[in-house]
Amino acid sequence: MVSGPRTAESQVPVVVTGLGLVTSAGAGVDSAWKVLSEGTSALSELTLFDPGPYGLEIAGESHSIERVPGQDRALQLLDLAADEVLGAAGWGDTQRGPETGVVLGTCQGAIESASAIHRSYASRPVPEPTDADRKAFAEYRPGFGTTRLAKRVGAEGPTSTVGMVCVSSSVALMHAVDLIRCGEARRVLAGGFEAFTQFVLTGFHCIGALASGPLRPFDQNRDGTVLAEGAVLMTLEREDDAIARGATILARVIGCGVAADAFHMTAPDPKGGGLERAVRQAFAEAGIGPADVDYISAHGTGTAFNDGMESVAFARIFKELADAGQMPPLTGVKSVFGHTLGAAGALDAAMAILAMRHGVLTPTVSHVAPLEGLEDWDFNPHQTRPVEGMDIVLSTNSAFGGNNSALLLQRAGV
Repeated sequence: MVSGPRTAESQVPVVVTGLGLVTSAGAGVDSAWKVLSEGTSALSELTLFDPGPYGLEIAGESHSIERVPGQDRALQLLDLAADEVLGAAGWGDTQRGPETGVVLGTCQGAIESASAIHRSYASRPVPEPTDADRKAFAEYRPGFGTTRLAKRVGAEGPTSTVGMVCVSSSVALMHAVDLIRCGEARRVLAGGFEAFTQFVLTGFHCIGALASGPLRPFDQNRDGTVLAEGAVLMTLEREDDAIARGATILARVIGCGVAADAFHMTAPDPKGGGLERAVRQAFAEAGIGPADVDYISAHGTGTAFNDGMESVAFARIFKELADAGQMPPLTGVKSVFGHTLGAAGALDAAMAILAMRHGVLTPTVSHVAPLEGLEDWDFNPHQTRPVEGMDIVLSTNSAFGGNNSALLLQRAGV
């Protein structure tokens, strides 16, 4: 993803040393992994507001996370993920300073704060601003979460907020890798966060993208996606630094790619050109090819357009392997956790890392009937199964505006 000629510095190995998660399964990596590895679904009844007008049966609400009065929901989820990742990575005073950065992806940021301003003004005959209004105005900016987290960890290096819809957090991870490779930081806290809001749910309802039941990626009976909330954070750092401080290395990031369709504001290019370019960029950066991929963690939103586009792109990228009956297995974790929008890419990558570490192929829950022409592809429906030699995972994401991303992750110790 780094532009221009590769330098020695740009080839510095970058590793993941910590994970922090909040999903519809609750807070913590263990909570998410338990649900995914057992092949169950974390999707359940929506209680934040009346789902009746939307015809929803289930949603990805994190029921176990109690609301803190006066705190924006998105920032609350981000705080919980930060608590876990900083402890897991062993980051402390040594990691503070100008060599540490923070990069986060989000679609909405602290949108509850923005809504609070509107409600507050609309409910008063004379809308003079209050202290609560001023606080909400300061917090609603998408970049506020990044700034707030940087202050917490003492990150005086580069900070950025990525707003590229559903590839936001995957591109945030890639930007973090770039900063380390280019020598602008030695370590970066990166990921994404998103709270469940009626505003976005209404938007997806308007374009007919919501499922009436389970989220079924790459299934003939799919009829839409299921929205969810979550926060996913990773600590990324130079591999030599991680080894020197005795950190646990979870995975290595070996390739990144980003490309646009330039096709439509919401629908993807049905030919999958942008996704294919992103994947081939990642291959070129890693110096590998399709035959080296052991598993594909797909975006898999369960919508007709997205799943169709991804299938076309993968069929072209992996054509020789598919023709030989050697197509890598392909699964979609959104069937378990729902679509977390700005946090989706980081969540997909985190689950891929855990799958490699545990040596298992995670399931595509609710998958019953593969798309026509893909009957021979391995979507691993329903349950986890052990596999050998899962060393490299391709994690892909696509978004409104024709944005596409591809991450290549390598198992630690390979």
